[in-house]
Amino acid sequence: MDIEKKLIVNSDKGNLLNELISSINECEKFYFSVAFINFSGLQLLLDTFKNAEKRGVKGKIITSTYLNFTEAKALKKINEFSNIHLKIFETDKAIGFHTKAYIFEFKDSYKVIIGSSNITQSALKSNIEWNVEIIAKEDAQFLKDVLKEYDGLWNSSVVADDNFISKYEEFLSKLKGYTNTQQFIYESSEYIIPNNMQKRAVENLERIRSFGEKKALVIAATGTGKTYMSAFDVKGFKPKRLLFLVHREEILKKAKETFEKLLPNEKLTFGLLTGNQKQKNADYIFSTIQTLSKCYEEFKRDEFDYIIYDEAHHATSPSYQAVLEYFDPQFTLGMTATPERSDQQNVFDLFDNNVALEVRLHEALEDELVIPFHYFGITDIEGIDLSDVDIDDVAEITKRLKVNERVDFIIKNMNFYGHDGEKRKGLGFCVTVEHAQYMAQEFNSRGIQSICLSGNDSVEQRSYYIKRLEDDHDDLEFIFTVDIFNEGVDIPSVNTVLMLRPTNSPIVFIQQLGRGLRKHKDKTFLTVLDFIGNHSKTFLIAIALNGSRYYDKESLKVAIATGFANIPGCTHIQMDKISEERILAQIDKENIWSSIKFHIIH
Repeated sequence: MDIEKKLIVNSDKGNLLNELISSINECEKFYFSVAFINFSGLQLLLDTFKNAEKRGVKGKIITSTYLNFTEAKALKKINEFSNIHLKIFETDKAIGFHTKAYIFEFKDSYKVIIGSSNITQSALKSNIEWNVEIIAKEDAQFLKDVLKEYDGLWNSSVVADDNFISKYEEFLSKLKGYTNTQQFIYESSEYIIPNNMQKRAVENLERIRSFGEKKALVIAATGTGKTYMSAFDVKGFKPKRLLFLVHREEILKKAKETFEKLLPNEKLTFGLLTGNQKQKNADYIFSTIQTLSKCYEEFKRDEFDYIIYDEAHHATSPSYQAVLEYFDPQFTLGMTATPERSDQQNVFDLFDNNVALEVRLHEALEDELVIPFHYFGITDIEGIDLSDVDIDDVAEITKRLKVNERVDFIIKNMNFYGHDGEKRKGLGFCVTVEHAQYMAQEFNSRGIQSICLSGNDSVEQRSYYIKRLEDDHDDLEFIFTVDIFNEGVDIPSVNTVLMLRPTNSPIVFIQQLGRGLRKHKDKTFLTVLDFIGNHSKTFLIAIALNGSRYYDKESLKVAIATGFANIPGCTHIQMDKISEERILAQIDKENIWSSIKFHIIH
């Protein structure tokens, strides 16, 4: 019998997504039948469907209303492709719909993949799934049976037109309202327990102290819960007086609220020490370095039993140094996602080289401490030439990026790839304030409500617009900024990040990416669109995304060629061919390679 078979599982060596992409790219027609389709999985196939449309490859897709798991926005997106005919198998209580079949028609054979995977990000990339791939000639009885069954389902299904999707969407909306009510009741009564990172950190901090050490550093990716971790440790340590020190005021109130939530002890008082509030007598003081550096000598050297330095990579600055040298607490904790500094100063030394825990982005994704991200590296429009510009000449780069056609190109891609959740909640990282202002203005003129925020805006203004962005009923969709959101700002519901500036530091890249990785009930993944120009430092993107501790040319080239398959979970990294080729060419240049050591993230 002319039949070839193989088992497809999701692993670091491959996954079903790769099989589907390569099969669609090579076939003449395709036919899918899956119980449900989520946008999280569909987004990973969008470019492949677009390429198939350009090639004139036609497809049929059947999905169902079974358990109402199929998302209306996924159906709408599929209908945007002229080459794909979409139908819905309507289910009721009497009958279920469990098919997971992918059929590909070639010139003289068919490939059939049947197994356990629906079209969701986890089913295509990370779940434990078994799918069997069978290649058979068209006269094989097995294939005849498969095609006959598919035709039967197709004829029993209804066309997923605008009218059907509208009614289905209305039904899902009512269902969601009920679900959210139940979820709120559950969440409001749940007991807060530490996650894996927090447990390990607290255990290690206790161990470090048992050896008589008085300082330690915790390195953990953005969104993993460092503030909660510190509160859990403080809960066990029980200091009489505590100082929590931050670089920016935005995070202070949330940090204070976290401690109050985890330490509901009426005997403790919690206070703020900022430009506007001077609650110096509180047991636990939450202060900015800017305020404390002006008045720290008003406190005794041993005033605080426990001091926490948030965003501890700033602790090498003179203002922090003065505070560090003045106080003599029983214990000092530093917390950061990025201890490396571009000025080569050593943060580790400040905390006696005691690293209690190190959880970088890869580990955070693997342990599901943060949500996965879908990264799309998109070659910038042809009219923008950055090849002859110094990457640090921000004025010239700003001038060249302020192009109407580029804004249209950004919006076109934004609309194509979409986002998770109902409302788009986006951050756009720009080169300068002038560039951010331009982007906000251009988005507003095209009907996309946007605002520019910079260091010139007050904390109150920033908080106001952040709340508006997070509000599902507010029209604000984008905040364009330069560096003020790289750290110290918590906007959990952000579902879209636009990288609109040349990457000149993998550290900054990871900080900006991290703004959207915090878990939130209304999102399952983050969409990242990176518009990659022809400047001299594009290779730094590969270093930032690869996330390995050590680098060499070949490992980076393999990572790019395999779509960064080493990254765990549902995270998806995809670059178009031009961007890939530019980055690979730069990696091959010895003079560029020799400079990498100055930028590496451990």
